[in-house]
Amino acid sequence: MATKKIAQTVITEDKFYTIAAANGKVVEVKDYNTENGAQIQLWDNANAEWQQWSFVRAGEGVYRIKNRFTGKMMDLDCSGVTDGTHVHQWEGANASSQLWIVEPANDGRVKIKSNLAGKCLDLVNMNTENGAVLQIWADVNGDNQYWTINEVTRKPKTSAKATAAKAKAEVKAAAESAAKTVDAAAKAAAEVATEVG
Repeated sequence: MATKKIAQTVITEDKFYTIAAANGKVVEVKDYNTENGAQIQLWDNANAEWQQWSFVRAGEGVYRIKNRFTGKMMDLDCSGVTDGTHVHQWEGANASSQLWIVEPANDGRVKIKSNLAGKCLDLVNMNTENGAVLQIWADVNGDNQYWTINEVTRKPKTSAKATAAKAKAEVKAAAESAAKTVDAAAKAAAEVATEVG
């Protein structure tokens, strides 16, 4: 089990963490959305699974940041590298847009930098209210670029609405997978029929 000391926080792969802004609001997947491209935002900490993240080691000091509820990774929109590129979630891939470096500060906080762009996880317009959108931005040493990573030690709250949304998304994914299998089988049968006939 790999661990990496980060200020007062030790990141361990089999644990979950909140990522909090200076005002205590945490990074979450908006509306517990399980779809690729769902927005990542700031919100009051409700101890919900969609506000909890694991750090999956991808190299020395490099991580993929995975949401507990959706199982998807924090990702740069369209693999963008410019200031203002929004951060969303996407299924896990061997994409450099999903690689992050956790850089400790002297006060227990960290900067989370895109390994691809070298830019910091940041809040659009320095907004710290509920619903503030995350982006990457050049390192300007601003408070909106410092985060506190805290291990989740309480059992997360569940939401019937969120659980239903997740189940619906899983059924949809299974149906799409089954449809692709049926289409592939039909295509193979048609090819065999053509060869035989």
